[in-house]
Amino acid sequence: MGALGQLDPGALPRVAEGAAFIPPEDLAGAPHAVVDGARLPGTVLSLSHWPRSGTPPALADDTSAAIVVDDRRAGVAGPEVVAVTNNHYDEDGLFGIWLLLERPAEDAPERALAIAAAEAGDFATWTDPWAARVAIAAMAMAERATTPFPEVGRALARAGGRDPAGALYLAILPRVGRLLADPERYRMAWAAEWAAVEADLALLEAGDATIEDRSGEDLAIVRAPRLLHDMAVHPRIASMRVLTALPDGTLTLRHRYETWVDYASRALPPRVDLAPLLPHLQAAEARPGTWRFDGVEPIRPRLYLAAGDGTALPSSLGAERLAAAVAAAPAGEGSVSSVAGRPREEPT
Repeated sequence: MGALGQLDPGALPRVAEGAAFIPPEDLAGAPHAVVDGARLPGTVLSLSHWPRSGTPPALADDTSAAIVVDDRRAGVAGPEVVAVTNNHYDEDGLFGIWLLLERPAEDAPERALAIAAAEAGDFATWTDPWAARVAIAAMAMAERATTPFPEVGRALARAGGRDPAGALYLAILPRVGRLLADPERYRMAWAAEWAAVEADLALLEAGDATIEDRSGEDLAIVRAPRLLHDMAVHPRIASMRVLTALPDGTLTLRHRYETWVDYASRALPPRVDLAPLLPHLQAAEARPGTWRFDGVEPIRPRLYLAAGDGTALPSSLGAERLAAAVAAAPAGEGSVSSVAGRPREEPT
């Protein structure tokens, strides 16, 4: 999405033919390219949509995988880099690294599927069901209970309390080409979660769950008998805040991940710090619990009525009352663009 014509190809390092993935803990500060994630000691090239990652503006794009494609198209010709890394495992990182190291042809179906699967994994948006299935499979491959690869199980067992991302990439990257070429082969890795997505899509099609997208307020209200999978909801809405209302009164508002990264294809409203609403919501609340907001820094922060253990509780306020309060909250210093630091996963 960046202006490649404004880029001096000789000004950027070039990832060498034959470059390899090196776990971040093994780099020892050696020069390297980061695909997705934050800069590390020794980073000389950042291909990441994370904020403040140092990715050249001319390469800006929505996902890190798309940034990799932009980098390849730019024909960069600076000093060679032989190491590629990432400090966390996810779909965008996996497919971005694969695209950078394997360099599939422009018209290769695997290339297009990798780009689409990275978007489906990060943002839960998709038009091709196979992109969503491949994204689901990529994460299932990294879980002890669902991986088809013994190496992954051994890597997780050896990790102890350390982040196993590096070992996961080493084990799974050699399988990505086969996953993209024949996703059906890995049905066991995606079938169960995809069935849950299809069940939620069926609820929406039948009218048993509804979505009201108030784009003018940057707020979508989902009324459903249960929490719906993001892959059933996000392709149907433009808003970046999603309020889910359950029949028992449970209300959960989330900011989408697109508003945390440096999203490039369109301007998104900044995240709004909803903490100033908490006293008002608490004073109006007639049921037990404490209104909480995770803040604007986490990947997908929540606003919700919480029990002592952090689980969401039913509220007396109702979706319309909460939506009105959120819509009236002014943007200010708490926008995500003013926040530094790595993302923190929200409670589940």
